[in-house]
Amino acid sequence: MDYNTLLSLVIPISISGLFSGIIAGLFGVGGGIILVPAIVFTLEFLGFNPSITMHIGVATSLALIVPTAVSSTWGHHKKGVVDFQIIKNLFIAIIIGSFLGAIFAQKISGDGLRLIFGIMATFASFNMMRKAQFIVGEIMPTNISINSLIGLIIGSISAMVGIGGGALSIPLMNAFSIAQHRATGTASAIGLVIAIPSTIIYLMAETSHLYFPKWSIGMVYLPVFLVFLPLTIFGAQIGVNIAHKLDGLFLRRIFSVFLLIMAIRMIYLALT
Repeated sequence: MDYNTLLSLVIPISISGLFSGIIAGLFGVGGGIILVPAIVFTLEFLGFNPSITMHIGVATSLALIVPTAVSSTWGHHKKGVVDFQIIKNLFIAIIIGSFLGAIFAQKISGDGLRLIFGIMATFASFNMMRKAQFIVGEIMPTNISINSLIGLIIGSISAMVGIGGGALSIPLMNAFSIAQHRATGTASAIGLVIAIPSTIIYLMAETSHLYFPKWSIGMVYLPVFLVFLPLTIFGAQIGVNIAHKLDGLFLRRIFSVFLLIMAIRMIYLALT
């Protein structure tokens, strides 16, 4: 891979970064649902070994979610739609789950991660297509055991596949009658709680035996991180502003179709 090839991809990578940030702010899905496939497909186009591209995509996505989540959480907080009580109830369990998910992901093959990501993206796609939410209660659970289980599941799965947790936490909050705007704002903060501990684990990963490329720290690939970084932060603020001005149902359905196509492609690549 030469510098000319890398430079020729600056524009498409930049567009992906900006779009990922907008998606993060708009839907509260953490951006990883776009970041991971964008990074993976770009690296494979550049000729990277497919056995490591998924690990790079997951780790670099979570590293990018840290500043993106800070940006989108601050934007939602200024609009008063971040529920810090929910975050407090889930906080410790999410952190533990994030550590465990990031550690476990390093032991899974690239195809295994593709399959898990594809399943998660399919779930997120179908959830976004639905007009009516499935309601199971009027308030979020307060039981410590239940919250511990919820936090562990959200943290571990999200850290394993490189997403910010919104794909799991938003349907959960909607099911307990949390309004969409509040669920989106709170999911942005949950993404930050997931991304920080899992990124630390990925940065510390031992990769010398896996032939990771130059300019990597652990499993995080710096060239992609540095190009995406300013664009995802900027895009997140755009997404937040759009989220509070539009009825997002039509937009969600368009995005859900796009997401489903990506999910099917990931599953296909994992199984062939």
